[in-house]
Amino acid sequence: MPIRNTINFILLILVNALVLILISKIDGDFSIGVWYNVFLIVISITIANALLWPFFKRYFMKFMIQTLGIGTIFINAIILYIACYFIPNVEVGFYASIKVPILLSIVTTVVTNLTNTNYYNKHLKNIVKHAINKKTDSKSYPGIIMLEIDGLSINILKKAIDKDIMPTVKEWINSNTHTLKEWETDLSSQTGASQAGILHGNNENIVAYRWVNKENNNQIIVSGKLSHAPLIEEKITNGNGLLVDGISISNMFSGDSKNAPLTSSKLGTITKINNNSLNTVFLDSYNYQRIFTLFLWDMLVELKSQIKHLIKNIHPRLRRTIIYAAVRAGANVILREVTTDILTSEILKGEIDTAYATFMGYDEVAHHSGTQDEDVWPVLKQIDTQFKRLTNALELSDRHYELVILSDHGQSNGATFKQKYGITLGNYVRRFLPDNLKVYRNEYNIDHFRNAIISENKQLKIIKKKIGNFYEDIFDENGYIQNIIEEVENKKPDIIFKNEQYLKLRQRYSNSLEYITGHKSIEQSTKKAKNSELIVLGSGNLGLIYLTDWKQRLTYEEIVILFPELIPGLVKHPGIGFILVNSMINGGMVIGENGIYYLDSDNVVGENPLSNYGKNAAKHLKRENSFNNMPDIMVNGYYDEEHDEVNAFEELIGSHGGLGGDQTKPFILYPSQWDDPGELIGASSIYKFLKKEIEKLDS
Repeated sequence: MPIRNTINFILLILVNALVLILISKIDGDFSIGVWYNVFLIVISITIANALLWPFFKRYFMKFMIQTLGIGTIFINAIILYIACYFIPNVEVGFYASIKVPILLSIVTTVVTNLTNTNYYNKHLKNIVKHAINKKTDSKSYPGIIMLEIDGLSINILKKAIDKDIMPTVKEWINSNTHTLKEWETDLSSQTGASQAGILHGNNENIVAYRWVNKENNNQIIVSGKLSHAPLIEEKITNGNGLLVDGISISNMFSGDSKNAPLTSSKLGTITKINNNSLNTVFLDSYNYQRIFTLFLWDMLVELKSQIKHLIKNIHPRLRRTIIYAAVRAGANVILREVTTDILTSEILKGEIDTAYATFMGYDEVAHHSGTQDEDVWPVLKQIDTQFKRLTNALELSDRHYELVILSDHGQSNGATFKQKYGITLGNYVRRFLPDNLKVYRNEYNIDHFRNAIISENKQLKIIKKKIGNFYEDIFDENGYIQNIIEEVENKKPDIIFKNEQYLKLRQRYSNSLEYITGHKSIEQSTKKAKNSELIVLGSGNLGLIYLTDWKQRLTYEEIVILFPELIPGLVKHPGIGFILVNSMINGGMVIGENGIYYLDSDNVVGENPLSNYGKNAAKHLKRENSFNNMPDIMVNGYYDEEHDEVNAFEELIGSHGGLGGDQTKPFILYPSQWDDPGELIGASSIYKFLKKEIEKLDS
């Protein structure tokens, strides 16, 4: 081994020297003088780094962190300039001082990879020294480290294990040290709702990844937005999160941790990125250069993938740009490496009781390439490598930590709604609405209309308690409530039930199912659609339709009277599986093309629209229907069970956010000696399971 290391070291010097010669030949901004100066330059840079980096690290750490590491490029430029200053006939211009260190770091990274030189072992030694110097507390009881693979379903995990893509995880399962278990997400199968539930035990009123707050000037709230995540966390936390005595790394919410590097709810803005935990990344001058090189390499990998998909004509396929390549590399490389460095340091210090860190590379790549595309397997292999590195840190730590691996949701594959049908959900909705919704405000006196319904709604609820569930509210369901029809009619708002539109519909259809199946919606022109007051959002294959002329959520009755074309037009589209609306009397109504599921009474009229969406679909929908800021109409895309495909309302090949397929089937891999938690339904069930084990730590 020492001989091999010596050979690799000599090879590295020779290659770097060759690169310096080539740069001097093609770049007039850099001159080496006599050829053997290149060896003096390489040696001088090595010495300068050893002497000067500790100074820069101590006094310019905040600068490096707040510039997202870009500042290290300029610091390395200064070090290069100083190293070359004392060598005769060597001249380094401004641009060369920036380019040369970058090119040398690229070459160094390539050579170490080709020679299988494990740089990380050297870096780990630096982290060990750093951790020992920072260590202040020693705890004898064990802790728990929780690692999340964003967006990985249990089925894709099993395929990766079968392909031997993730040998570290495979070993834990095969050796019976860990137990693999599937769990089921809530309706909103996305990171915002899942991490809120996992880390805080509460994801109430997180409708989707993004939603509209009608009462606040139709503000669009986005779970992961740096300015919105803190506001969401304030509403969901009770101070007893999963990470009260721990660290949150690269998550959406903090779990009430006081130390939360790269966590959206604690950043607020990118200018607040500074955190002492990030110092670990800059312990030596080369580490960030290595990460930056891997970042550039990942961009090239993505560009190669784009060309491959184009040449092979792989479908479904998205248009992916150079900007996306940079975004992908940021998630798949920079956040991955930084997260591992921070967590390694914390494990070695042994002061934290809990840690929760997210590795988001798979989710990002699967969104754009597909859940089982060739692109995703190298990403999972790289994540498994991080787990191996963290395992090494656990073995070096004085404190014992239990390890948990889990995902927050899965992903379902398929061409997008727009790709399959040539139109976005928003434009399709517009076809069933007037050019300008304000016309209807004047015609139907909507302000009074809303006030009337709000007051009458309370009286109708009282009647409902006495007589049970109505199967219909605007239609008379075959005499089902004939004995009390007069009493009910007296309680119904005249603005609806003496409305000309209602009377016409009542004459044509005897019940809601007949209306849904029999009404032929007339599509309108969309030329003036921009004048309509409408917001349609997508969260994977979950669509949210907000009619923003009204501050409150419109009921089923209101929508039928105001826009009789809309609901039948939606449910008859082949790309829509079902919709959820809220009835004035009956509560939640899940409507499909040929049937209605009444959530409050658990009754189905016609065909069950939820038959393909899991045994707990109705339970999830009923819960979500009670949330604040629900859309007037919630749309779940069609799920093709035979081909296991959905069609997202966003331009994503792998998607998640609603019901259908693997998106609701994440996993948890936990120590086998723990008690079996039983069936795990909803993100809060993961919180309860993990919280129970955490509370056992010091007992």
